[in-house]
Amino acid sequence: MRNFVEKAGRAVVLGLLFFGLRLLQLRSGFDPETGLALPSAAGTALAACLAAAAALEALLALRLSKEKIPFRRRFAPVGGMKMALVMGAMLLIAGSALMAACAVIGSGIALGAAGLLGAAAGVGVLLFTQQTGRRVDLSVMPLLPAMFFAVFLVLAEYLPEADNPVLAGYYIPVLAAAMTAYAFSQLAGCVQGESSPRWFTPIAELAAALCIAAAADGLASFSGGLWGISKVLVYAGCALTLLAFLALQRRERELPPEEAETREMEDEAVSTAEPMEKGDEA
Repeated sequence: MRNFVEKAGRAVVLGLLFFGLRLLQLRSGFDPETGLALPSAAGTALAACLAAAAALEALLALRLSKEKIPFRRRFAPVGGMKMALVMGAMLLIAGSALMAACAVIGSGIALGAAGLLGAAAGVGVLLFTQQTGRRVDLSVMPLLPAMFFAVFLVLAEYLPEADNPVLAGYYIPVLAAAMTAYAFSQLAGCVQGESSPRWFTPIAELAAALCIAAAADGLASFSGGLWGISKVLVYAGCALTLLAFLALQRRERELPPEEAETREMEDEAVSTAEPMEKGDEA
């Protein structure tokens, strides 16, 4: 828990702050009859906090290493974060299934594609989580659906609002989806050894915080049925997945010697195999 608070706590605090301000803005910052934006202290504070958070993350990123190192050395074994990753994947699958149902009931190619790719993304996260505990070379393939899903999620959020002049009404979900796409691409870059903490950490923190904020839009639109519920589940799943990887990321002083990578891999493989062996004996 302490490790999670130290490495992912800032993203959670920012997300809860954004969530509260966004919920207040949605409840009091728009005319209920016309939908036009009204002067709103919550809306202004939210925009200011977003700008301040982005500036803070950029400044803090300057202190992070630019070194590109192997994934297994840079990230700790899944261990205690395995449950969080599994829960994030399941939320993503459930929310995406509802999105696909919304596309069938209503219309929208982008929404349907986002639903199908989101379910594939959740399965991919589960596969990648299992892959990290095996003595095999990590593959980026399980994470590719998450990247494509987030791109189509941007389209699913933006296209229905393309003609809406009230940017304040939909900019948070669009921004959250775009940052999520960027964060998953950086995570895939970590697997390939092409991304450094200076890029992944601030992007993943902002993406997770924005996903928590975007869940407020889903709550506010619960009266709209499946679409509102699916947004809450999808953004919660994305946030939980990114927060888990932030908690697993090692700081420079925590990096093990290069020769310890193989030993860690073997230890995790053994710990994963033990429950299976006990089950076979039973």
